[in-house]
Amino acid sequence: MYIRTRLTLWFLFILALMLATFSATIYQLTRSNLLGWVNQDVRHQAAVLHATIHLCPASATLCVPQLDVFNAPDIYLQVQDLRGTILASSGNLGKHTLPLLRDAVAADQVKEVSVGNMPLFVYGQPVVINHRLLGYIIAARSPQTVYVALHQLNQLFYLGVVVAFGLAGLAVWLLVRRAMLPLEYLASTATEVAVTKDHSRRLSPRGHSDEISRLAYTINGMLQALEDSYQEVQKVNDLQRHFLIDMSHELRTPLTVMLSSLDLIKKVGATDPEFQASSLERMQVEAERMARMVTQLLILARSDANVTAAHEPVLVRDLVADICRQRHPTDGVPTLECRDLELLEGALVWGNPDYLKQLFLILLDNAFKYTPANGRVEIVGSLHGGTVTITVADTGIGIPSSDLPRIFDRFHRAENARFQSGAGLGLAIAQRIAEQHGGKIEVESELDQGSRFIITLPLL
Repeated sequence: MYIRTRLTLWFLFILALMLATFSATIYQLTRSNLLGWVNQDVRHQAAVLHATIHLCPASATLCVPQLDVFNAPDIYLQVQDLRGTILASSGNLGKHTLPLLRDAVAADQVKEVSVGNMPLFVYGQPVVINHRLLGYIIAARSPQTVYVALHQLNQLFYLGVVVAFGLAGLAVWLLVRRAMLPLEYLASTATEVAVTKDHSRRLSPRGHSDEISRLAYTINGMLQALEDSYQEVQKVNDLQRHFLIDMSHELRTPLTVMLSSLDLIKKVGATDPEFQASSLERMQVEAERMARMVTQLLILARSDANVTAAHEPVLVRDLVADICRQRHPTDGVPTLECRDLELLEGALVWGNPDYLKQLFLILLDNAFKYTPANGRVEIVGSLHGGTVTITVADTGIGIPSSDLPRIFDRFHRAENARFQSGAGLGLAIAQRIAEQHGGKIEVESELDQGSRFIITLPLL
């Protein structure tokens, strides 16, 4: 059932209840007032007649004046003695007599009785003269005109209620239907959005600023949130697709080098020990590169799943010094200088040594990757109160200022770094590791001047 139909039915039910209550109340009040007036008039007629009755001279009987009823033909009067003999009666009674209701007389009440198939309001009053009961006055009046008026009023109420009920029902149905038109428009528009899956569409509220308009604005807000979520999902999907392509390329390259080196070792390795050693060294470098890449992926997956690695006290100096020793100076790569590591003697942090090593290797690999062969890479250690600071600086290509706010976003790569292979995960992983250890990473960079990554970790 439509809302407009339910609202119309409820309104009609309430209206019918109110009209019935109002009509019944008015009818009862009118009936009570009119019949009460008849009751009072009967008492008044009896009192007026009683004032005109007296004892006849030299007699113990009642003298009753002529009863004139021409001014009120629906009023009936009767006087009788104690034996029931009618002493006088109004001419409009004809052959009928009014009954003497002794119980009603004793209770001073007006009773409705039927005399000759005519309803009458009858009132009896004793005639007492000189403290002697001599007879009774009986006054009556017909309520026929009152009943006719009440019947017409009742019919008028029935007709009025039916007409008012019908007109009100039609008016309410039209008004509710008009009020519901904006809702029907919103529903049809929302259905079109759901069918076409075009979340960029918006609802246009019609009419005044009311609850329906606020509903339209609320739905528009929900559509905007859905659109933003959809765009974000699309963006993540695009980034993941590019990530899979980059990772496939990154993993394929070391595998290709390793497979080709194995083929060459099979062919000429036994006859050329020097070639065999250099091939094995290249394979080891590529295997280490693949291992680092897999470790990065594992760290990223664990961070997304909020899996906390096992922590232990870690000597920062030994960890950084070990990384520096692994980087042997070779031709065609920037020089590496590790300074002030002795200041870190005895400095302990609470963390995972593998993750912390991965953090420094990511920054160091980036520094070597984007620094020319004649450049320089530095690792500098320092202590500041309750924190230890490791700075990885280079003299490479630098980072444009427009890319600095997003440099730690996943899959993001600066425009001037696209010439190098990579998935854009390293710095995101590095920041995640630092945060898991209660630290932070800050970057300072100028284009073509180099970059400085500053890692701050709390001391244990």
